[in-house]
Amino acid sequence: MSELANLKINLGKMLGKNKPKSLVFQSLLNGEDITLDVCSFEEVLPYSLLSIPVSTITPHDNVWIASSMLSRIADVTNNLVVIEDEFPIGTISALEIIEGLQKNPTSSFFSESIIKIMNPDFYIDSRTVNISAILNRMGKSKNPFSIVQNDKTSFSQFSVRQVLEIGALCKTNIDASSFAQKRTPRFSRDNTISDIIEKLRKDQTEFALLEDEFTFVNYDIILEKLKELNNTPNENLLSLSASTLKTITPMLISDKLSLAEICRIMLNAKHPCVMTQDKIITARDVLEVLCRE
Repeated sequence: MSELANLKINLGKMLGKNKPKSLVFQSLLNGEDITLDVCSFEEVLPYSLLSIPVSTITPHDNVWIASSMLSRIADVTNNLVVIEDEFPIGTISALEIIEGLQKNPTSSFFSESIIKIMNPDFYIDSRTVNISAILNRMGKSKNPFSIVQNDKTSFSQFSVRQVLEIGALCKTNIDASSFAQKRTPRFSRDNTISDIIEKLRKDQTEFALLEDEFTFVNYDIILEKLKELNNTPNENLLSLSASTLKTITPMLISDKLSLAEICRIMLNAKHPCVMTQDKIITARDVLEVLCRE
């Protein structure tokens, strides 16, 4: 083999060795770099998990209480955990409440027990579980959320907010241009709230874009409006005009913004979402990227 060929091979090895891995984190246990596939909660988010216990509600509470609580904690998590005898028996998000409203779209629904709408299918994980396995499971879920058990009666949450925390800590070459461009449903002011919900369900997405504008609504915004009408008698709440909804305007970012920078921006937003010139990036999109890597 020629000297030039040997030089090319050695150079290739050196470049490969120095090339950053897709997703690398600094372990908080020993300070060493660690890849996502072998990370545990303890190594990446030990302090965050301890400082963010589950937001709880009891089986005796009604839907209006759940709706009000979800609005107040939206900047921390998107789920409530139903606790009975100090142990989780279900979870509730805006999605469960909206689905319940589709069956009974009147204000009387808000006085019903949360037992009727809570999701009894949820996961409880330990703090030493592999994060990659949890992310992959969450990526296939309609509502990405998991409960982390600290001890017999102490629980923390792992929601899309914590997914963003993971993304904000990673070292990677991934940037905004790496995210897939997806179809986003559009709605007009003339549509009803029911129309928007059907568009979101049909496209299995979180956000709907207002026609001719760069503003959005999602399930949380819809719920925030509907809970204000819990004393409105004999009216189909979902038949209200979309013009009654407040919309959000995501921050416009560069295609070159890194994954970590994108996540840090979204962590400071009540409704995590940013946009480039040609795509929208949500917390679920970050989850999909982390699963892919």
